[in-house]
Amino acid sequence: MTKRITVSLLLVPMLLLSACAAGNPGPAAESDTPPPSKKEPAQLSVYFPYPADWPEEEFMKTFGQPIMKKFPHVTIKYIPGGKISELLAAGQTIDIVFASIGASPGSLLDYKLETDISPYIKTHNYDLSRLEPTMVDTARQLANGGMYGLPVYTTPASIYYNKDIFDKFGVPYPKDGMTWDDLYELTKSLTRTDSGVAYYGLGSSYGHLAMMNQQSIPIVYSDTKKSAYDTDLRWKTFADNLVRFYKLPGYASVDPGKIAEPHERNRFFKDRTVAMFLGISALYTAQEIGNMNWDLASFPVLKEMPDMGPQAYPTYFYVTSISGHKDQAFEVIAYLTTEEYQTQQMKDGKFLTSLNNKELRKVFGQNNPLYAGKNVKALQPDKYAPAGSVNKYNGPNNGEFVTIVRDIVYNNKDVNTALREAAERVNKKIQTAEAAASK
Repeated sequence: MTKRITVSLLLVPMLLLSACAAGNPGPAAESDTPPPSKKEPAQLSVYFPYPADWPEEEFMKTFGQPIMKKFPHVTIKYIPGGKISELLAAGQTIDIVFASIGASPGSLLDYKLETDISPYIKTHNYDLSRLEPTMVDTARQLANGGMYGLPVYTTPASIYYNKDIFDKFGVPYPKDGMTWDDLYELTKSLTRTDSGVAYYGLGSSYGHLAMMNQQSIPIVYSDTKKSAYDTDLRWKTFADNLVRFYKLPGYASVDPGKIAEPHERNRFFKDRTVAMFLGISALYTAQEIGNMNWDLASFPVLKEMPDMGPQAYPTYFYVTSISGHKDQAFEVIAYLTTEEYQTQQMKDGKFLTSLNNKELRKVFGQNNPLYAGKNVKALQPDKYAPAGSVNKYNGPNNGEFVTIVRDIVYNNKDVNTALREAAERVNKKIQTAEAAASK
């Protein structure tokens, strides 16, 4: 979700895993060079898997209407959710799928909807260098060197914080450029009980943190299709860094089943007992934020990597293999990555840009009162970390980090045991999926 990927990655893993059995046959081949742009009328059906994140009215206002204004010969039909298998069985044509990188396998690959758009990129002289480079690299990894789609927007990578809680306890606000150690000290000073109310310094989504980790640690190796949780020693360092926050006095009183999204998000936005929330899965709406006295600070950095942000978590628009209007569909998704289109959406605060233009980031929220006076430059890092690994099994298995945290914090398991057991679960799920796909 820009808003919007509030697709809780705790749900995404289950959704994607259930779809994995359908298999991934690899890229659909293009038989010849795509024809020149066609201007005859075309209806393009656009599918998105999580309709709560982009309701039809909001989708049409943000995407559909601008597209139809730019291309009068194109009509956009929005398909908000529904099981793809049932839609296809009923004869529904899907021309464009859009989904986050985590949701892409279960919305595209598992239904053989991918097609390499490289010929269209060449025919239309599309300049990939205009896009943020790590987002292009992520797309290429997913397509084994080709390109199935173009990144249109990404999620924030920043700390949302409640200024009232900081003021209540006389603690200085978080600053841009903080290290994880700085964030830990702030969290420690804000995790306390006052007048019978338990306050917590930090909340987040561990699945997103794992998938977007700054060290580019793979979750599943793309070549061997094996978990890296128990073989890449950096995961122990990552786990140690994160778990210490939840070992602070006060967190022990939290229900073990409610230490991750969406529960921590609710404690921040609704209960307002969490001082800081690592907003890495969504741009939060005015309805969610309400009358909170809030602001933003940049994503914490590792002291040995002070200039490195997390990995990007982009949403891609894909032309499907079954579309009868591939050329028009490519023109549409290409338009969504133009400065002409993105500048307006950035000014309106609709989403964060996928373009490699840092000047464009400065206009974010100019037309949106929600962001007036806010530190919006903190929403995107100056430098994204390279993609660690991109394959169909990353999305379904980053959520295992929730279990890792719970096992260490609440079940008294040591880090190595928790990681090893998580790897065993991941490998078993992959083996099951691979066996089903080969039938």
